[in-house]
Amino acid sequence: MFSRGIRHFSGSSTAYKVGCSIVKPVHHRVKIDKTKLSPKYPELKLSPNDIRSPKFVPRYTHQDRVQEYYENTLKPDLLLINYVHGQKTVPGNKRRQWDLTSPYHINRPPRVPRGERVPTPDIKPRTYKNIPGLTKITLSCFVKEAKLNSSLAIPATLQLQQITGVKPTAIYAKTNVPTWKLRPGMKMGAKVTLEGREMSQFLSTLTELVLPRIREFKGVSNRSGDRFGTISFGLEPESIKFFPEIEANQDLWPRTFGMDVQFHTSSQVDMDARILLSGLGIPFTGTERIPKDLLNDH
Repeated sequence: MFSRGIRHFSGSSTAYKVGCSIVKPVHHRVKIDKTKLSPKYPELKLSPNDIRSPKFVPRYTHQDRVQEYYENTLKPDLLLINYVHGQKTVPGNKRRQWDLTSPYHINRPPRVPRGERVPTPDIKPRTYKNIPGLTKITLSCFVKEAKLNSSLAIPATLQLQQITGVKPTAIYAKTNVPTWKLRPGMKMGAKVTLEGREMSQFLSTLTELVLPRIREFKGVSNRSGDRFGTISFGLEPESIKFFPEIEANQDLWPRTFGMDVQFHTSSQVDMDARILLSGLGIPFTGTERIPKDLLNDH
């Protein structure tokens, strides 16, 4: 919540990480009629906004530096870089209708797009209304050894909890693979979705403290992405030890687990998403792959 020391945008501290409970809590909420309360407890009649109230929750007292940098510096630059004069809407690959040459075509659903399994969205011209932005970050930790020892999924959950300060959700197996001794319902790891300040905090810690210390890390591949603005890469178990939340308590973490980092952006294509993330401090390497539909625009 509050930062100690000077670390640019990053302010990670293990002292303010919330606890993680593996057992689901059970709450019995009883409504209280404040008009019938005894005068022995006057603090229960205070407004939740009053600092003396037990319901008072402290809020953030400083701005989000990453979001402020995006709004004031990066957003105008993205509009200048991505804007193309006279750009037109590039239609996506949609479902195809039947030619009605057979009477059985009347009740059939539309065919899948040509060369695709699902329809693709249209690529609209880049204006000030659709400037790419980072919406959320998803961290997932999948432990292969958990199929033999289900207790290994617990430290993976605690690892994500310690790094992000947000309680993760469990990942369960969905398929049945007898060869791999995998059964549906087995707990295999955890994942967590970061938004807002938690997302900015993790991004600044990742770009300022973790990635620069990985010697063999050359950058995220320019060919990574799902074609629609989502970029992902993986971190090895040895790289997890560079997070300050883990490094400050190495005796408590004899083993770390690798995790996948997925950046969800509002970009229409991966090329715009990589430009956005490079402005936020994520390095990229390799040859840029430009979609064929956008070659004439760039």
